[in-house]
Amino acid sequence: MRSPEPGRIWRVGILSATGTARKRTIPALRDSAVCRVTVVHGRDPDRLRSLAASQPGLQLATSLEDFAALRDDYDVVFVGSPPFLHVRDIRLAADIGRPVLCEKPLVARREDLQELADLLEKLPVPLAVAHHLRHQPVVADVAELLASRRLGSPVAASLQWGYLLDHAAKNARWKLDADLGGSNAMFDCGVHALDLAVLFFGRPGRVGAVAHRASSGATDDSVTATLDYADFAVTVVASQSAPAVGNDLRILFRESLLVVEDLFREKSAARLRISGGPAAGTVDYQPVNLYRQEVEDFCRALEGFVTAGTGPADALDTARVLFAIEDSVRTGAFVEI
Repeated sequence: MRSPEPGRIWRVGILSATGTARKRTIPALRDSAVCRVTVVHGRDPDRLRSLAASQPGLQLATSLEDFAALRDDYDVVFVGSPPFLHVRDIRLAADIGRPVLCEKPLVARREDLQELADLLEKLPVPLAVAHHLRHQPVVADVAELLASRRLGSPVAASLQWGYLLDHAAKNARWKLDADLGGSNAMFDCGVHALDLAVLFFGRPGRVGAVAHRASSGATDDSVTATLDYADFAVTVVASQSAPAVGNDLRILFRESLLVVEDLFREKSAARLRISGGPAAGTVDYQPVNLYRQEVEDFCRALEGFVTAGTGPADALDTARVLFAIEDSVRTGAFVEI
């Protein structure tokens, strides 16, 4: 696809725009100087009209065929659908020749994994997964500290995202259906922590996990996983039945402890703290609108800039870790990746 001329705003078409995209992505992009939403798709005409009323100028599509017919009115496809529709929607974006930014998790059904991997291997357009946490300076700084080994080698690390899922919410229906949203909370909030673990440490060699059901009778709503690397381990906790207290990143080194408090949430983190060793101190950060930044970064990447983001290789590694966690929960044993 030909890139827009310099200074031209990227136009975004959103598939399944009346869910998470309506709540987060569309409001975040209203004041963007990089991109704007021009076409929205959804099955509910009333919800689409409500979107159009809040943002004049939007074009509406109530079918995939209508959305494809409007392809000349958007440059990028944002896939806002639940994960059980991602193969269908990524294939549509590829067929009409538009780069695609896909909501997380990339995949939640085991039967979709190989089909998706085959699709991504031959995908004729750029693709990234919308893991919003990557798109902030503190994450780039942690990645650089680890890559440079300025604090030495990690001894252990922990990443936690807990929240209280509203079981009455519309999106809770598929999140609590193992056949649609995955069998446990790692496919929901936990996938963000796994994505950062893959960014910071790479793909683990094996995984062990246990899971429990605190508030859900259908899926495992609390999961603790151990990602085993060559000479250290990473603990990842995901829960849909716990308050957002201690949703932190902690990395232990021989002389130091690196902490980013409240990293795992919708808003950007405010501070990085290193305790112990010659690099002890804190770094403060200005707020970043992560849901705007993830789309803007993707569009900038299409113009040739190097930007943060979860590409296909990392997304597939994270998916393989997810299913290894699922296997470990089922068998009670560590599972090789």
